[in-house]
Amino acid sequence: MTDADGSDHLRTAYDQLCTSYHAIDDFRAKLLGFLPLVTGGGLILLTGRADELRREFFGPVGLLGIAVTLGLLAYELAGIRRCLALIDDGHVFETDMHLQRGQFIRRGDAFRFITKSFAAAWIYPAVLAAWIYLALFVNHRVLGEVISPIVFVAGFVGILLYDQSLRKKAKPDPPAATSIPSARRDRGG
Repeated sequence: MTDADGSDHLRTAYDQLCTSYHAIDDFRAKLLGFLPLVTGGGLILLTGRADELRREFFGPVGLLGIAVTLGLLAYELAGIRRCLALIDDGHVFETDMHLQRGQFIRRGDAFRFITKSFAAAWIYPAVLAAWIYLALFVNHRVLGEVISPIVFVAGFVGILLYDQSLRKKAKPDPPAATSIPSARRDRGG
């Protein structure tokens, strides 16, 4: 049986939102830990045995690494957008349910800039720069030494700016003005 004000439906929707948020957040965290481990291991294996391996494979393997990293980065950027939208919606739910200490109202980050987005801004550009260096290692090593740091810095700044722009858009409405239908905004994904 449902309350007259629909609080059972509100609670069910909130629970589903929390489940979705934690699933995306958990997958992103695992990927952030796994990607550098696999990349580092692969690069050490390849460059550590550079004399034993056929160097003509470095370019194609580097290009494959670049492609895979860019694909995972695109997925990560979509994950950032979805998580921020869920945080915004969760804040609205918690406000409407009159929660004082909900997980979305009180994020509790001691260091607000150290987030998964900040970690992604370090990891993805670093991995991408490493694959670029490998792709250029044999025939254009000096070019790789120049391009790789540029890619890292540009990627780092780009991801942080993307995250910051999403956070500005995702600021929840003031508590007095919130309600589930009016506070929801189309986020495109």
